Amino acid sequence: MEFEFPDTGEGVTEGQFLEWKINEGDEVEEDQIVGEAETDKAVVDIPAPADGIVKELKASPGDKVNVGDVILILETDSEVESDDGEESAEAGKEEPENEDKEAERPDSSDILAMPRVRKKAREEGINLSNLEIDGKITLEDLEGLDSETAEREDSSSPDKNNEVSESSEEDSDGTENDSEKIEISDDVNATPSVRKLARKHHIELSMIEGSGRGGKITREDVLDAADELENSSESEEVDAEDEKDDTGDSSVDRPEIETEGNVERVEMSGVRKITAERMAQSSRDNAQVTHIEKADITELVELRESIKSDVDAHLTYLPFIMKACVAALRDHPKLNSELNVENNEIVQKNFYDFNIAVDTERGLMVPKIEGVDNRNMVDLAEQIADKASKAQEGDLSKEELEPGTFSITNLGVIGGEAFTPIIYPPQSAILGIGKIQETAEVVDGEIVPRKTVKLCLSYDHRVVDGAEAARFMNKVLEDLENPKKLIIDM
Repeated sequence: MEFEFPDTGEGVTEGQFLEWKINEGDEVEEDQIVGEAETDKAVVDIPAPADGIVKELKASPGDKVNVGDVILILETDSEVESDDGEESAEAGKEEPENEDKEAERPDSSDILAMPRVRKKAREEGINLSNLEIDGKITLEDLEGLDSETAEREDSSSPDKNNEVSESSEEDSDGTENDSEKIEISDDVNATPSVRKLARKHHIELSMIEGSGRGGKITREDVLDAADELENSSESEEVDAEDEKDDTGDSSVDRPEIETEGNVERVEMSGVRKITAERMAQSSRDNAQVTHIEKADITELVELRESIKSDVDAHLTYLPFIMKACVAALRDHPKLNSELNVENNEIVQKNFYDFNIAVDTERGLMVPKIEGVDNRNMVDLAEQIADKASKAQEGDLSKEELEPGTFSITNLGVIGGEAFTPIIYPPQSAILGIGKIQETAEVVDGEIVPRKTVKLCLSYDHRVVDGAEAARFMNKVLEDLENPKKLIIDM
């Protein structure tokens, strides 16, 4: 059995293999943890797909692996081997006229499916090669199917693999295809789903060199070709624009950018790549505005100093700020919401799960703390310490890294009086905390030293108006400047 690197979470397409916990020749059980890999979200365990003996380890520590890459060869039990033998024997009894059809079907190694899905398909008599499914085939895809259904899907259109886009045909996104018709040759070695994907991206398969077994064109080959086509088009537009000066003259000489010399090229980690993608998405999609206020937290500093020795947890200022935000979000729920552009609606959340930014050696991590409104100060302090520790060690689960309803980032512990935090998609607001410092303030007509901090609220102006953001901040300031009242109200 060829075990492929599994899909470890939504949006994850690749990872870096870290270590094996087994050796070649070892006997393993289904779901036994056999290795670890680091994705762009977290360090994840890799479970064995079935009972068997490890025949070959295909990945080494430090290797980059894509979802679907074979990382382990497993010699499974006799039952699985028997099933494979029976399937092969039955395939050998096919009548001659079906040989060409069988030859066109994709090799099983090109099909993205977990071993338990393949076993289920064998038990139900379903040929996975016949399913028109882009991407990984799951158990849910097999529900309601049987061998006759699967065969009918393949045989209902004899020329399905060679079909030409008609003017009335619709693309997979439901829109009418008015683009240039893409005709796919009979000689192209590609599965039906790959052909369909090529039509969607307007790619001529005959121009692609397949990377699969026997030169078969895979989904990745098509997606790579689509990316190259898109990047080529964008580069041509940028080059044409750059050649023009303010007068429209396209003959202006541009100095070449020096790319050699005393430089260091550092490959982006998985965490850094996903951070870059999300921040770019946020800047591109949101109408972001930042509102900055200075809070006088002298009384809060005195209160924390008086009680921090009475609790076991490391009590920082963050739990107080989180509680102040919950109180303000109750009064201004649009800042605790998500914009659904497709349905033209604002989804207001009546629960309070906060993401907190944690600086790690691997990059910025944003673990989620659930139910902030239902936790007391000590509980929040313990949760913050636990999530920060797990983030540093790379032990956060996929669920712990999912977006909450609101985010807080405390850059002040490192330095910086004020800054512009970027909204964490799909949220509508994020609060940034600057450094706490002693400043000269006017109180009752006199200049006195006070402890102050800049609070920086970035919000999506498509969802939140400036006046509402200002009222939200006023409520946060009121509670932080009167911490005893905040504790009583909790």
